[in-house]
Amino acid sequence: PVQTRVCVYMRRAAHKTLRLVLDEPPPVADTARCDGRGDAELRRLLVRTGVLPKASGSAYVEMGETKVLCAIFGPQQADGHDFLSHGRLECTVKFSAFARRTTDPAAATTDASATAALSASLSAALSGSVQLDQYPKSLICVHAMVLQDGGGALPALVSCGSAALAHARLKLYG
Repeated sequence: PVQTRVCVYMRRAAHKTLRLVLDEPPPVADTARCDGRGDAELRRLLVRTGVLPKASGSAYVEMGETKVLCAIFGPQQADGHDFLSHGRLECTVKFSAFARRTTDPAAATTDASATAALSASLSAALSGSVQLDQYPKSLICVHAMVLQDGGGALPALVSCGSAALAHARLKLYG
């Protein structure tokens, strides 16, 4: 079988370009998805770090039609908590007012539960990659904003959060 190669280019903050080459199996059938891509096509990917100068680390990610901005603040002292032998990672996810295509007022009640679920999923995904035992009595805050939701918000949030954590130069596993 013939294998195809897909090149993805990502820009770094210092105007360097990172090139990833991914080997993919040949497509089984060339059917179009709802966004117009074929089965073997990847979403367009853009990653920028250092987009928010006042944050400890920040990143902006575009995956197809989904656009996410993420900021890291900390590690900072955890106020009002008992002694923590290891640090804590808190994630908050918000959607901009124009992120979704729907204008239904009844969707606001489901947005709160969806936002809470995305925050919990992002926290679960990112907490395993940070060496929280190296930051006792500390709090690391991850704030993410979905600017445009074209489907696949969680993968974009995890990628953006990971890039922002790396930009913050926190101790990560791997």
